[in-house]
Amino acid sequence: MGEYLEYGSDQEDQALARFTQRVENLRNEQRRRQQQLDQPAEQTASTGQQQP
Repeated sequence: MGEYLEYGSDQEDQALARFTQRVENLRNEQRRRQQQLDQPAEQTASTGQQQP
């Protein structure tokens, strides 16, 4: 909560917008990392299936 202390009670909308943006950034980063983890496994599986 420390990073939101700079906002006063009359700036709640600005604090909420900042928080929302931070959450969206974290979710996008998590989604990107999950795709990176899934991708090599899918490539390995498809390569392995193509070989006799």
